[in-house]
Amino acid sequence: MDEPKTSRFNATTLRAYIMIAVLGMIWAYFHYATDSIFLTPRNLSNLMTQMSVTAILAVGMLMLIVSGTSIYRVGSVPGFAGGIAAYAVTVMEYGLPVAIITSITVGVAIGIFHGALTAYLNIPAFIVTLRPLAWRGAVKWLLGGNTIPISNETFKAIGNENLPMTFGWILAAVAIAFVLFMAYRNARSVKDYGLGEANYTGELLKSIIPIGGIIAFIIVMNAYQGVPIPVLILVIVALWSVLTNSTTFGRYLYARSAETRMQPGSPASITKRNI
Repeated sequence: MDEPKTSRFNATTLRAYIMIAVLGMIWAYFHYATDSIFLTPRNLSNLMTQMSVTAILAVGMLMLIVSGTSIYRVGSVPGFAGGIAAYAVTVMEYGLPVAIITSITVGVAIGIFHGALTAYLNIPAFIVTLRPLAWRGAVKWLLGGNTIPISNETFKAIGNENLPMTFGWILAAVAIAFVLFMAYRNARSVKDYGLGEANYTGELLKSIIPIGGIIAFIIVMNAYQGVPIPVLILVIVALWSVLTNSTTFGRYLYARSAETRMQPGSPASITKRNI
């Protein structure tokens, strides 16, 4: 029983190391090609801010792709929801919390509507998700085809400002504590399920690289202006990985075959999970 575990661990670790090595070589090339500018703290901070929006969308898409769902036009609904937030703050002069809650509520309602079309009416997801092109037209209608200038400083800070450096280290401490907790939990689960003795040392050793990455990330970000707020939002959203890896719902997503299609007689619980 131990040998297959070791093989899986080695294969997984090898793939991760290969990806990290390839990424490192790409970074090294661009650092050389840009006269040592690419890996400066300022540029890395800007890159992290720019990629956060795409990464946040990718976290949500993961749920659908893993469950075997084909989706298109992911950005149309978030664009519509963001337009509502900007309109609420600037034109209707709502407070920022109300605007954000309204925007999220609209996005969730549209998502449930699209999910219901797929789960209950058996409309293919890629057909349903082509429809959100209408939401792109809706946001143009809502904003009158113009760009709304945002005067709310707190609203602008969400996308443009950085966290204080001290808060960055507090964030690092919380992240490291979470990594250690998950390592302890993984080791303990082996014993709890009767699969062998808990290997706390092995799990701790596997945590060294993530912890080192967290510390290095904070050092680099603080060398410029601190951790960008969009990156903090990405970290919070990325905790969704706990749902996919440590819950029954997450295991259901991974277990569901990419070729699986909902049938009219499927149990209600399965339909709700697909929504």
